[in-house]
Amino acid sequence: MKNQLIQFLSILLIGAFTYSCARISSPTGGPEDETPPKLTRSVPENGQTNYQGNTILLSFDERIQTKSIETDLIITPKPEGSFKTRVNKNSVLLTFFEPFNDNTTYSFSFASTIQDITNNNPGQNINLSFSTGDFIDSLSISGNILNLYSQEPTEGVLVSLYSETDSLDILKGSASYYSITDSLGNYTFRNLPGGKYRINAVKDKNNNNKADSENESYGFYADTVELQQSLEGIDFTVQNLNTKELKTSSSRPFGIYYDLTFNKAITKFNIISSGDYLYQKLAKDKFRFYRNGVNFSDTTQLIYEAQDSLNYVLRDTAALYFVDSKLKPIDFSFTISPKDDALPPSDTIKLKFNKPIASINSDSIVYVLDTLNSIPVINEQSSWNKYRTELSVPISIKELVNSKGPSISLSLKPAAFITVDGDSSKAKQRNFSSLEIEESAVIGGTVNTSSERVIVQLLDARSFKLIRQSNSKDFLFEYLPAGRYLIRIIKDLNGNGRWDIGNIFDLKPPEPAKFYFDSFYNTKVIEVRKNWEQTDINISF
Repeated sequence: MKNQLIQFLSILLIGAFTYSCARISSPTGGPEDETPPKLTRSVPENGQTNYQGNTILLSFDERIQTKSIETDLIITPKPEGSFKTRVNKNSVLLTFFEPFNDNTTYSFSFASTIQDITNNNPGQNINLSFSTGDFIDSLSISGNILNLYSQEPTEGVLVSLYSETDSLDILKGSASYYSITDSLGNYTFRNLPGGKYRINAVKDKNNNNKADSENESYGFYADTVELQQSLEGIDFTVQNLNTKELKTSSSRPFGIYYDLTFNKAITKFNIISSGDYLYQKLAKDKFRFYRNGVNFSDTTQLIYEAQDSLNYVLRDTAALYFVDSKLKPIDFSFTISPKDDALPPSDTIKLKFNKPIASINSDSIVYVLDTLNSIPVINEQSSWNKYRTELSVPISIKELVNSKGPSISLSLKPAAFITVDGDSSKAKQRNFSSLEIEESAVIGGTVNTSSERVIVQLLDARSFKLIRQSNSKDFLFEYLPAGRYLIRIIKDLNGNGRWDIGNIFDLKPPEPAKFYFDSFYNTKVIEVRKNWEQTDINISF
């Protein structure tokens, strides 16, 4: 009887528990909640003056939760100390451990840190401003931030506002005022006092409020902003540009080679000391030297200069020597470009080698016109690059193609090229034909600008790879393969024929750039097919 009573009570308890769980479960079906929580009340109120508390209370029209509020909440100016967060149903309370400064206007931008608990809908435009003094500062600064290379808006960029007298910048430390760019790259500083300011920005991946230039994109507004009335259109760009001091990170033998490695990418490299050196740029930060007949026991003082993308020059010395290693030399390989077999009337064939060439056998490098006729490839117009790893050979294909056949053959016999390691090339052959204008596309137009000099770049729309470049306002790119392209225009302000990307240390901004945009089709992409001409592109810059 006792056991039966226990069983009966257990069934009742299980039933009651199941019923209660069923009662509190969320109803199924029906439309999803897509309405963000709305702010119904705040303490202090928005715009309140003479606030003396150390807490911020926000109440909403539904139950809420916070997400990353400790890192993503933007408070300007940045208060001393930290705060703790407490959520109670439809309210959130921020308690600050240090008092707010006297006679100061504070602005809180909550971004997406407050969400509802049903579908994580973030609150929209939740901003709060108040003053600990008698009035609210009312000035503002707004602008837009783009990526320098793509000229696309950059979302989630931390924009920092520094007083002109502040010795810090985005590379050194925190600012007093912050803003975050939206999906269109727009930012706004509100409730600012008058004064002179400098503006920096960073894609702050690790939330330390400054730029780690090795792996974070950053930028700066070149001029000091004098704020006497609200300002708009303070636009600038961000990019990845390593500002670390240029150093030699290692200089040592590697197998039978000698490698010189730097702590960042090198744009220029020159040997100062006299000597017959054979070397190549192996990677963006590494150079490899080859023995080239030097005895293993010999040591040479190598004096060199290296320059980085900020145009800083390092002059250093290394003890250059080679060791007799059992490590085999790297295998010899080379490629022939362009990849397409059909060439425009005037083009350049390039042979790219994976290590320097010590000697060539010119008789083994010929164009085969037909079974009876061949002519040498190497002539006075042929040229080597600095490292003897790339041979450029101009070719006029129409002059070489004869009536006996539609193509010619570039024939490389065995041992046509001998490397610095003593290995020789294998036989190789490529056929080339003449590309007719109707089998290709043409893109051309005009740049309308007050700038005296421009650089017009034709880019592959998928890879952003540079295809062609013109230094004329009236540009024409002929004999293009069918495909999708972009046009980027750069104002060559100093007339040096290349794009200078700026330097934060001397507040030199990047030379301005802009992409062609077709407002009718709402696209930057120019798509062309064979026998297609688009030569009416007008770009105002």
